[in-house]
Amino acid sequence: MRFDVCAHTYDAHAGPQRFFAERVAQFIGAKSTESILELGAGTGALTQYLTGAPILATDASPTMVKRGRLAVPQAQWSVLDAFSQPFTVAGLQVSSGLLHWSNDPAAMLARWKTFLIPGGRMVHAIPCEPCLKEWRALVPESPVPWRSEAEWRKIFERASLRVTRSQGWTHQAVCSSALEMVRGFHRTGVTGRVRVGPARLRRALREYDIQYQVQGGVQATWVWLAIEAMPS
Repeated sequence: MRFDVCAHTYDAHAGPQRFFAERVAQFIGAKSTESILELGAGTGALTQYLTGAPILATDASPTMVKRGRLAVPQAQWSVLDAFSQPFTVAGLQVSSGLLHWSNDPAAMLARWKTFLIPGGRMVHAIPCEPCLKEWRALVPESPVPWRSEAEWRKIFERASLRVTRSQGWTHQAVCSSALEMVRGFHRTGVTGRVRVGPARLRRALREYDIQYQVQGGVQATWVWLAIEAMPS
């Protein structure tokens, strides 16, 4: 992940993430009586919809936190690496686009649930199969494993969490070209673990422009999944 390096270009290229953030917030349905802890808040795409309740928004990137604090000053902000550091106990724990970066999401969820108050709940949203299926058909290498909704539910269950609700969304994004789409990946910081040779990349870009052309450019399928769970 290269989120701190790309914090200054993230917002301009994170259209799908913002599209899903509003829907995830509606799914969460935060109550004014709940204390909210947001993990991996980035620049506040989800945070902005959750400020009706006391919220602490955190991110491992100091630059993201700085930009988030300017964008959503109603929230309290703090630098925190949710994958390695302890954090504040809360009644509602949320994230969007974070958990899938963990090398062992079941173990991570088992740790995160220890920071819920008794009776608390968590809602974590992640990209889900068949997200970006067009690009992955041409370039199978990926910085993360791709999992179905059923696989994600099993991960929550392995962490001794009871899944209470889930919901998925699909969004067809259009970019002017495959090159601009891939540039968007880089400028949001999500490509740090994968290297594709230049000749192969050029072939994939040409093929993408041919196969997935639509009016206005090329299309990419984005799929997001939100899961609400409580300790078993």
